[in-house]
Amino acid sequence: MAMPAEAGEWRPLKDQDLSIQPGSILDFSAHVGTGQAGRHGRAIATPDGHIAFEKKPGQRQRFMCASQPYGVEEGFPDHETADRYARQLRMHGYNLARFHFVENVLMHGRSKDFDFDPVQLDRFHYFLAALKREGIYWMMDALTSWNGAYGDVGPDRWADRRNVKLGVYLDPADQQHWRQLVDRILALKNPYTGLSPLQDPALMAVITVNEGGLNPLLNHNASPALNREFARWLAREYGSAGHALKKWGAHAGTKESIELPRHEWSASPRMQDAQRFHFDLQARTHQWMTAHLRSQGYPGMISSFDNWFTMQDIAARAQLDLVAAHSYHDEASAFTAPGSTIKQLSSLSDRLAYIRDLAGGRYWNKPFAVTEFDQPFWNRYRYESGLAMGAYAAFQDWDAICRHASGPIELEYGSRRGARHQYLFPFTAGADPVLRASETLAALLFLRGDVRPSVSRVALKLDGDYVFKRQSGIGLLADDVELIGLVSGMGVIWEPRVKAAAGVKLDLAIDPDDAAPTGISRLMRKVGNLVAINAPSRADEERLAMLKKAAILPATNTSDAARGILESDTGEIHLDARMRTLSVASARTEAAAFDSVPPTGLRQLRIKESSAPALLSASAMDGGALKSSSRILLIFATDARNTGMEFGDAEAKVLKKLGGKPVLLRTAKIRFELLHASPEKLRLFALTLNGERSVELPLKKSGKVLEIELDTNALPDGPTTYFELVHLPS
Repeated sequence: MAMPAEAGEWRPLKDQDLSIQPGSILDFSAHVGTGQAGRHGRAIATPDGHIAFEKKPGQRQRFMCASQPYGVEEGFPDHETADRYARQLRMHGYNLARFHFVENVLMHGRSKDFDFDPVQLDRFHYFLAALKREGIYWMMDALTSWNGAYGDVGPDRWADRRNVKLGVYLDPADQQHWRQLVDRILALKNPYTGLSPLQDPALMAVITVNEGGLNPLLNHNASPALNREFARWLAREYGSAGHALKKWGAHAGTKESIELPRHEWSASPRMQDAQRFHFDLQARTHQWMTAHLRSQGYPGMISSFDNWFTMQDIAARAQLDLVAAHSYHDEASAFTAPGSTIKQLSSLSDRLAYIRDLAGGRYWNKPFAVTEFDQPFWNRYRYESGLAMGAYAAFQDWDAICRHASGPIELEYGSRRGARHQYLFPFTAGADPVLRASETLAALLFLRGDVRPSVSRVALKLDGDYVFKRQSGIGLLADDVELIGLVSGMGVIWEPRVKAAAGVKLDLAIDPDDAAPTGISRLMRKVGNLVAINAPSRADEERLAMLKKAAILPATNTSDAARGILESDTGEIHLDARMRTLSVASARTEAAAFDSVPPTGLRQLRIKESSAPALLSASAMDGGALKSSSRILLIFATDARNTGMEFGDAEAKVLKKLGGKPVLLRTAKIRFELLHASPEKLRLFALTLNGERSVELPLKKSGKVLEIELDTNALPDGPTTYFELVHLPS
């Protein structure tokens, strides 16, 4: 039921200090633990496909990852700020930092190759040491930028003046450039740790090239050099390129030269050969990159090919130590330029397609890290993202999640930092109260483990015949196959390496025979045809029936594809795509994201009415169960915008003007009940964004029920997303 619309309006945030207060309910440092990173030895891959440490091989470890810590636009922090920032990352619950575009920061304003800014290099080394001291591990790209560390690219290092990411496949100069990046950044001794990053057990993993798969790279830029290598590869495979053209028939095209397909999504003999070529060349490239990292003394996990989910891209990851993957919902078409557009759609209405993509790309016998995800600003439904990713990552028992953001936290709003750290931009979570609330909840669901892993493991069997001959390498898993990831544990096994999965207990192995023959339908989904592509199908119903028949889903499971309902096999997660609701009911946390109608089916939490779409959660914070907890964190998050922000349409899809500070929070009123063993002992406080108690709020208590009404428009200290129920002894 909706409350009166006049209850909601946009109000500026009054809080300036965003640094979590020690001992407050938002202090998550206990979830990171004590001691420096690497104290238990290096992170290793376990036989059952998870991460542990050398000295504790039987105790798996999850990672809540801070992407681009401190951001990259203004360089690395000075020493004092690095200490504060690293400490705050720990207090926010992060135990892993992903370093991204390091070469851009080091080369800012430089005109000679590898002429690193000495101040930034020193700050980089100190920041690594500060993070290590706080127990935060590192994940690093060996190469992120199109330009690498070349100096002849002009003042804008973000423009793709060069194409090193493609060049590493064939160009000897770019290959040597990549080796020098490793040698001069990752293999360089850090004076503050006494070790190079590669030698340091705080380094959890290395990504050889960020988003370096050939499919996405070639669809970004053509490569005559790769076309020539493709012709040579065809000659080796068929005796001559002419024989290959005959096999291709009508798919050979009319051009005299042989070219790799670009912006094509149909299965064909030509596409099959192109994807086989990609697969082979990627394998060879990964092998020499791995060999170089090993030669520099690095024994840890190595990954690559971290975006796209075509069959060939999934197959390419079979050789990796750790599988890393990127997935997004509703990215802006042109960042913050006037006219930039988003779809302004809920991720729940397409049954969390971006999370299903990830589930279909996970290998059962390898650690799995979501190294980039987001439902970025200005999507009004982004309050869904922390609940969705946190819950399903825990349910799928993944090993790391990393919201892509240039700075996942901010220390304060009133600092002298640039615009991206003072108000709202896409992919900048630290200043966004909605995404900060989402990350807080995700840390509880995933890192603390409030959501239980699936009780079953379903494997999709892939082999070369299926991937290349039947799908031409470009096919994608069908929606009904990916739906498995919302109701049961899901992953793939690569048949040529099936022995490597021997340590993983599987409950059901299936052939994905009805995967989409081409990627066109799923690509249509990405450009706006969501309703048509994601409508429930007969195949969805048959897939769920198959899972019930195989006893993967219990008979009591309420999943109903025709009604858009998908319930996890644990019974803790409930998605209603039609009503756009997602709820979690676990022993320590109950939460719901909803649009117009709050969900039913929660156990301790009963939402009666809300004046706006929102996220509401209640989490026990004293180590016990929610039903009897003496300290409960409440999160109530809606939407946030910039002051002066303007759109070119009523649905806020088309950006006209980004606006600026202060950040505005959409205020709202919500009424709900919480069942509790001792409600008479609890008091309710609004919190500032750094966890300090603000004003005490009234509570109604009736038997074992707390009746709570939150009105963020009426708070004297300004709106907030955090509240605390607590027993304070007199």
